Amino acid sequence: MTRGRKQWHLMVMILNFHFRWVNGAEQVPCYFIFGDSLFDSGNNNALPTKAKANYPPYGIDFPGGPTGRFSNGLNMADVIAQLLGFDGFIPSYASARGEDILKGVNYASGGGGILNETARNNLILYKLGARKIAVFGLGLVGCTPGSVAMYGTSNSSMCVDSINMAVQIFNKKLIPLVDELNNNLQDAKFIYVDIFNISSTPTPGNSAINTPCCEVGNLTMNEGVSTCTPFGTSCPNRGEHVFWDTTHPTEVANAVLAGRSYSAQLPSDTYPIDIRRLAQL
Repeated sequence: MTRGRKQWHLMVMILNFHFRWVNGAEQVPCYFIFGDSLFDSGNNNALPTKAKANYPPYGIDFPGGPTGRFSNGLNMADVIAQLLGFDGFIPSYASARGEDILKGVNYASGGGGILNETARNNLILYKLGARKIAVFGLGLVGCTPGSVAMYGTSNSSMCVDSINMAVQIFNKKLIPLVDELNNNLQDAKFIYVDIFNISSTPTPGNSAINTPCCEVGNLTMNEGVSTCTPFGTSCPNRGEHVFWDTTHPTEVANAVLAGRSYSAQLPSDTYPIDIRRLAQL
């Protein structure tokens, strides 16, 4: 997000295509991911962009260190892969080779946005064989340390209320979209994951919700710069923080978000069903 301009991001998860494969231990035969830096697992590493996370302290809690994930450890896509029973993580498009693609590919790219043609893109996925699709709404964008540094907090909260209000307007349009797709494509199933609602309930680290865990420099001077300082320091109590840098969750926060996306705690977490039930269809 840059000053004076809001860039909205959307994540789409395809749990399986309409192929007749023999299932192993996995709950679905394949898992494809489309999104931005919240789900990127290394697609930006070789791209000419500043949106990179393939250097320390990113990956400080991930086996093998920095991989291009914008977190200290697992991201949401990784946790959901574990919950779905996959042996390993879904490879990034940049690293997928050979038969790897049969189990899925992560196409998420840091800085990626969405177009007005979102529904049309979903139809393209449908024509390619997608039959179980989870659409993730926007989270508490106004509560990220970057947003707070750029715009200041509102009187009624520790967040930028105007941004969160805009997020809610956007999210409310996704439920009718899911209904429309389910009505028009009756051999497919679309669900909506309400990350905003999930993020609004207590999670570990609420006392530090607006505090990045890694060193990020001067947020105000750098207009809410989102990434960690290369080879900079990080906090020792990472399990108590919600945000790793100025935008992206820590591994512990990702685990909570992914866990409730997979198995809803509240009826408002997902619509009309959660990922676990979607996988069983």
